[in-house]
Amino acid sequence: MSSRVGGLLAVIAAVSWTLLGVSAATAAPRPAPVARYDHIFVIVEENHSYTDVIGNPATPNLNALARTYGIATNYFAVTHPSEPNYVALLGGSPFTVANDNAYYINQVAAPSLISELDQSGVSWKAYLQSLPHPGYQGICYPANCNGAPDKDPLYVSKHDGIQNFTTSLNATDWSRQVPIGQLSHDLGTGEVPAFSWVIPDECRDQHGDPPYCIDSGTPGGTDPQDQRLLTVGDRYLGQLVAQITGASFWAKGNNAIDIVYDEGDDNVGGGGRVANIVITSHGPRHVQDATSYSHYSLLLTIQQNFGVTCLQHSCDAGVKPMSPLFAVTGSTALAFKARPVPEVPALSPSPTEPVNYTTDTTSSGGWTLQPAPALGTGDNTYGAVAAVSPDDVWAAGNFLPDTATSNPDATLPTAAHFDGSKWTQTPVPHAGPNYNTLFGVAATRDRAWAVGVALNSAYQAHSLIEAWTGGAWHIDQTPALNTQRDILNAVTAASKKDVWAVGDQQASNGVFHTLIEHWDGKGWSLVPSPNPGTSGDHLWGVAQAGPDNVWAVGQRNGQHSDAPLVEHWDGAHWTVVTVPSLGLTGGLLQAVAVHGGQVWAAGQSDDAAHQARPLVEHFAHGVWTAQLLGNVGTGFSNVTGIAISHRTVWIVGSAFDSASGNQLTLVAEHTDAGWQQVNAPNPGTGDKVLGGASAAGNSVWAVGFFKTSAGRSPLIEIHG
Repeated sequence: MSSRVGGLLAVIAAVSWTLLGVSAATAAPRPAPVARYDHIFVIVEENHSYTDVIGNPATPNLNALARTYGIATNYFAVTHPSEPNYVALLGGSPFTVANDNAYYINQVAAPSLISELDQSGVSWKAYLQSLPHPGYQGICYPANCNGAPDKDPLYVSKHDGIQNFTTSLNATDWSRQVPIGQLSHDLGTGEVPAFSWVIPDECRDQHGDPPYCIDSGTPGGTDPQDQRLLTVGDRYLGQLVAQITGASFWAKGNNAIDIVYDEGDDNVGGGGRVANIVITSHGPRHVQDATSYSHYSLLLTIQQNFGVTCLQHSCDAGVKPMSPLFAVTGSTALAFKARPVPEVPALSPSPTEPVNYTTDTTSSGGWTLQPAPALGTGDNTYGAVAAVSPDDVWAAGNFLPDTATSNPDATLPTAAHFDGSKWTQTPVPHAGPNYNTLFGVAATRDRAWAVGVALNSAYQAHSLIEAWTGGAWHIDQTPALNTQRDILNAVTAASKKDVWAVGDQQASNGVFHTLIEHWDGKGWSLVPSPNPGTSGDHLWGVAQAGPDNVWAVGQRNGQHSDAPLVEHWDGAHWTVVTVPSLGLTGGLLQAVAVHGGQVWAAGQSDDAAHQARPLVEHFAHGVWTAQLLGNVGTGFSNVTGIAISHRTVWIVGSAFDSASGNQLTLVAEHTDAGWQQVNAPNPGTGDKVLGGASAAGNSVWAVGFFKTSAGRSPLIEIHG
């Protein structure tokens, strides 16, 4: 594109945005630099300041790139937390986005770099690692990413930013947001877009991502947890840059890769001083640029390169383009060779933690808080509950240790039992070097099973099953699986010889499939289960009414929709059951209950049009019906538990409260009058989340966590 054509397009774009209500000052053009890049890649890393990574032996690839090419030594993020920085990188301002909530809550009615490129006919793609398919509209993947215990997903929309802009909520822009595997194809064919927005997933962007990898640590160079996280991200970054610079197109023109961190770990400059490294095919070598830059500088540089108008703060007089780092010098193109990274162990010694109890016994809406046992003073969360009778109830979840010899960033399993008068914490062995947690629990008289995930000695996530045999918990042997990852999310027991556990398993190609295992009183075995989705399948809830009547629910992912998944065991085979989808582009079921010949399953919608509303599927008299509840929760609700007590069905979870900015408990009941939300207790000063529910007799329990200034405390509520 000549500078003349670029200038004409800039004027056309300015007029277009004026017609859309954007002021001419906001869209004032800037002169384009002499040098022009044919392709610019932006790779965004997470949550580390400049000094956390530059000069750190844990990031040899990042430092080799900084030494070989160019680095901005005085570059600043603009705010906290992550999502507003991604919005600012694309739009020139965080606008009103001040948190990491769903894109359909944090919408921005303004143009962005993406809409400007669309207007100017400049090609682009967003390569999003762990996205299941092009055009995925969910806020995360895998999609059970909220609730209790904490489940971070691999892909998160808060680390994209494109969907926040209403100008990109169209079919064309959705289709250009693709899984990162498409990058390999495009590099191989040479069909590389002019602008590439490359976002690694939360395990590989140095963020941390339980249950799929270790959690985040404390940045600064001394915490083994954080150092290991840096090595994992740096290894992937080195491979990614090597792949791009090794492609045939790289040496044929002027091409650049910009590696930038979304935010640092302090407030200097708004969001902290962070690293920004520019790798060019024929540009600078061994350059350190001390000019004061920010995310707006990078945006301005890209806008000038492609001849589109500046946006918001990228138009400010003090904002400078990063021209010294993007200059064309005629240097020889180099194919980067990825460096090996060090092996940093991040262990979790077995701590002996004192048991404390919550003290709030508030009642509301017929629900009462029960004193809940907590290990130590770190985060404690229950996410699953199973009631055998009113005096025999189990809860399971996780906690963060805080004894002097522990790793406070590791996550360990916890369980407690209710005998009709008091909850008692029961010690649970932890498996693996770091992260292990329990997502589901089931019980019969004198027996209990809890399922989840643990990292093995290679820090790979695999299924965990703990069994209570009357006096203690022990780790059960699970079937050997040839997977990249496998996780068990829920479990149900009809007897001590008939237990089902469900979850998902990720193949080496990154695709998820259903996982179902069965206990027959002697051992656990893998049972074949259907996978109807074309790009992924997951199971998150299970319930049974007998040996030949078991139900599992989750989500099936396809190229055009992500629909609720229901599967049934008839005593011989698991089969897929067709249920109403209500026209949802995205929807999922996270919990299921069976009672009196009826089946109830609950979850939520998850797409741009419907947002996250409670979704209930009901089977009775041979027919499935579905409801998207408009009078329960908000546009950002998460339903994770369901229980049936006599003729009343209960759902529990959380819903975003815009007034407080917190998640509040979501509790609703279905009676002959339909669904009604109940004002259940909301202790603490921060988020309050319920993860699971169970009923026995006239009593219903719901468990989760509530936040205070000290962290997460276990939450147990009872009705009846």
